Amino acid sequence: MPTPSVKSAQRVLELLEFFSEWRQPASVKEISQSLGYPQSSTSVLMKNLLESGYFDHEPRTGMYVPNVRLALATAWISDHLFSEQSLLRLMERVLSACGHTVMIGSQRGVHVRYLHVLQATRADRFMAKSGALRPLFRSASGKMLLTTKLERELPVLLRRANALETDPQLRLALDTVLGERESACSDGYAMSMGTSMPGAAALAILLPVPKGHDPMTLSLGGPMREIKRDKTRLVTLLNGAVADFRQAVA
Repeated sequence: MPTPSVKSAQRVLELLEFFSEWRQPASVKEISQSLGYPQSSTSVLMKNLLESGYFDHEPRTGMYVPNVRLALATAWISDHLFSEQSLLRLMERVLSACGHTVMIGSQRGVHVRYLHVLQATRADRFMAKSGALRPLFRSASGKMLLTTKLERELPVLLRRANALETDPQLRLALDTVLGERESACSDGYAMSMGTSMPGAAALAILLPVPKGHDPMTLSLGGPMREIKRDKTRLVTLLNGAVADFRQAVA
């Protein structure tokens, strides 16, 4: 179990992810309900962040919103990783062009963790959450991340992943994994069908990252019938969006 200090730090980071998706002021009730925190502890957390100068508060409406101090304190991260290229702008470009949910993912053990998510703007849409975990061997992002691994690393990872599956039908054979990895390497993208929820599909490509940084993926997800129908166009869109990054992070 995490210590109270670690738990509080984790809540602050989850709070920042909440506002990155919410994109407008929020009340203590909205924050606590969205994140599943007790309302009393959420209120204490927001008051502390207000006193520290990282959030603004409107007493009349009770709304909280991150302020410029927080924006300036974290702005260097994107510049450090991607020079003048903005990872968020890249995601927004993809979202604007297709309307499907857009995600950045990285490996977390035998899972993929979504580092950031922009929610779909379409009526019939696929929803994801920043911080959510997806299976490394069955998600589109995970399949692409496996292409960065040495072949000898895969059996150990697969045994760990299969050991966590309570449904025997979801356990994968090594030959299947190696075949999918070979296809992803050859095609330059990976696809998953129904991994996250029935009727949903995702496409993923590797995101260029600076030398020494963990591999990441850029992916999009939406209704299975639309992703299958538009696969060629959507893969072209993903590749086009990251084209400028290849020079920026070389």
